[in-house]
Formats: sequence, structure tokens, C-alpha cells
Amino acid sequence: MAYLKSCVFTFLIVFSSCFALETLCFHNVFENKCLCKKFTDTETNLPTSLANCNGLAIDKFPDFSQFPQDLTALDLSMNNIQMLEVAGETSSATLRNLSLSYNVINDITEDFFKGFESLISLDLSHNDLKSLSGSFDGNIFSTLDKLVYLDLSYNEIAKLPSAIFYPLPVLDSLSLSYNPLGEFLMQAKDTLTQVLGVSTNLTQLRLNNVGLSDKLHPDFFTPYKNLTHLELQDNDFEYIPSLPYSLEFLDFSGNKLSFVSARYLQYHSLKVLRISRMPSLNSIHHYAFYNLLALESLILTDCPNVQEFSELAFGLASKSMETHLTSLVLARNGITNLNSTYGHMFKNMRHIDLRHNTWACGCKTLWLQEFEAEMFKSRDLRCSSPSNLKGKRIMELTHLDLQECFPDIYGKSSHKLTIIILMFAVIFLMGIIFYLIRYPKSWLGDKQIGISPNSPYSAAPQDEDKF
Repeated sequence: MAYLKSCVFTFLIVFSSCFALETLCFHNVFENKCLCKKFTDTETNLPTSLANCNGLAIDKFPDFSQFPQDLTALDLSMNNIQMLEVAGETSSATLRNLSLSYNVINDITEDFFKGFESLISLDLSHNDLKSLSGSFDGNIFSTLDKLVYLDLSYNEIAKLPSAIFYPLPVLDSLSLSYNPLGEFLMQAKDTLTQVLGVSTNLTQLRLNNVGLSDKLHPDFFTPYKNLTHLELQDNDFEYIPSLPYSLEFLDFSGNKLSFVSARYLQYHSLKVLRISRMPSLNSIHHYAFYNLLALESLILTDCPNVQEFSELAFGLASKSMETHLTSLVLARNGITNLNSTYGHMFKNMRHIDLRHNTWACGCKTLWLQEFEAEMFKSRDLRCSSPSNLKGKRIMELTHLDLQECFPDIYGKSSHKLTIIILMFAVIFLMGIIFYLIRYPKSWLGDKQIGISPNSPYSAAPQDEDKF
């Protein structure tokens, strides 16, 4: 009898567990159900589960009893969750990755993340958060001491509580982008470290469109000696501020630079540089990128007033020049010509994008045809001038389009000018000869002959005595 009760009890537990799973989790595509999958964790080599619940119109954080017990990844993005609060079993000791992006979250209770001690990645981007103080004015991240990745971008946060990030000693990547935090961050040079408690071991920081400007203290980034990835897009900088020399990736697009100079680019470890979407940018100085010894990729696009890309932007290009550059993107600018000395650099590149510039096609443009294979979408490389070549593909230009560039076929332009001058001289001389033949004495007047009404001589002698 006891054995029977035990079997019944076990059956009820299994049945209730399966029923709970059926309420939210399904192992195949099914309407209004999370898609759950089993896989082997690459770090622990143990079986684990993930649940993809995005876009299901969920309006509150689900109960973890509805998921597998070994759940390590939960995606609740693109739902209608408004508040994160403790209700039922809303904690998991196994969960490592949690995405809550694209909801309408406007509040998080202080104790919500208690019980998420294994969490290493948290995405709260694209919500309606205005504050991270919590309902009890405490630190909502106090138990997340293993958190490595935190994304708070695309909210409405204008101020952050003191020491909010202090409980996150291993935080490696932080995004505060697209929050109106500029004035708050610029109030002191140590806002990140001393005020907010952001770990100085941080390697990735994103501060896009937060309202930073040249008022930023010169030592703002100084404590971050390990920072390798920095994004400062769409701020109000007119100059590139002082940055850590450890940087390998910098995105400075959408700011208000008017020129690019070596003075502000002295980062020997930098591998990727993005400086795009700046209508104010009009000049690339000589040797602008000369100090970027490790540069592998340069993206400079959508700057319509950049009409000239200096032939000395990387220094004196030559066959012996050593460069790590493998990708050059200069699309959608106002560039009219690119010096042929860049041919030495192009030979070592894997990706070149020069599309949608205002190319002035001539003899100085034809060298680009040698690198058609390396060009990205070379068919979109077209002439803007002269008018007779407007819209013509540069890669399809021939001797018929630019005869002056092919002296072996059509002769040199100087020879042509000489021939034209000689032809005019011959025609002029022939005209004079014809005129002399047609009117042989028309050029001689009566004075030249010596007989005129005023001449003392007459055609026949006269004898006055006879009269």
C-alpha cells in the first residue's frame, strides 16, 4: 500500500511538472508557446535548456515553475511586461542569460533579482525605465556579483543612484547608450568610478547619444586601462577627447568634427575606427592616421563635405610601406578623386568600398580598374563628372570615353595641339598666296608708281612757249 502511494505521488509530481511545462513551454513551433530547446553547455558539458518567449504578448514576468529546472537562457524580449516584481517562483539558481529588451518596463522592485545568483548577462534595453532606484530606494543589482554583461540602452534614465554598479565586480561590458545622461556623467571626472562604482576592469563601454560634449573632463576615461571597445556615437563632440591607449575599437560617428588630425589619433593599439555621418567634417589632414600602427579597418562614410581624401592620410604610401589595413570604407562621401599611390595599399586589402562618391572621371581615375575584384559592389562605382560620362560605371570606362588617356592609340594631347596649330598656319599661308595671285597689284597704291595729281612730273612733257 505504501508502495502504491509512493507511485501515485511520483506520478502526480511528474504529471504536474509536465502540465506546468505545457502551459508555457513547447519543444516545437506552437502558437502562444515558448520555444524550448535542450543543448549541452560548452563550459560545463552538462545538459541544459533555453526558452525563447519573444513576441508572445506576455504582460508579467512568468513563474519559473513553467520552465525546465535546468533553464540557463530565457528570452522574454518584445512582450508587454510593465513591472519586474516578485510574484510566485520568480527566481532561478541556474539562469545565466536573461533578455527583457523591447518591453514597457518602467519599474523594478529592489528584491526582484534576488535568487539570480548565476546571472552573467542581463539585457534591459528598449524599455521605459526612468530610474533604477527600485521601489525601496535600494540597489537592485546587489546580488548579481557574477554579472558580466549589462545593457541599459534605449531607456529614459537621466540620473543613476550612487554606487549602483558597485556590487558588480566582474562587469566587463556596460551599455548606457540612448539615455539622457550627459549632464549627469559630465558633472565630475570620476563619475563612472567613484560615483557609480563601475569596475575599472571594464573592457567594453557604450555611451552613444547620451549628450556628451567637449565639456567632458580630460581624465574621464583615464582609470580604464583595460578598455578595448568604446562607442561614442551621436554625441556633441567637436574634438576627439583623451581616450585610453588600450583601445582597439572606436566608433565616433555622428559627432561634430570638422577635421581629422593625427593630434587626436595617437592610439597604437586601435584596430577599428569608425568616423561616419558627420556633415560638418570637411578635411582629412596629412598623416591623420599615421599613428594608428595597428589599424585594420577604417570606416568613413556619409560625410558629404569630404571632397578630398589626402594622399598622405596614412603617411607617404610606397611599395615598402608596412600597413595592417585590410578594410577601407569611404562610401557616400563627396570624394572626387583618390590618388593612385593608394594602389600599393589596395594590394593587401580584402575589402574596399568607394561607392556613391562624386567621382570626377579622368585619367587619374582609371587606376581603380586594377582592383575591381577587391571592390565591394564595383558596379555602383560611377562617374559624376564630366557631364558626358555622368552615371557611367568607372569599371567600364574605355579608350573611347577618355581618348586623351590613351596616347598609344590617339597620340599625346600636346602632339594634337601642335598639329592643329600647323594646320591653321598652312591654311593662313595658302589664303595669302591665293589673294596675291587673284589681285596681283591691289596692294600697290599710286604713290608707289610715282604718278599722281600732286606729282611734279607728268606723263608727257609740255612746251609753254608754244602757247
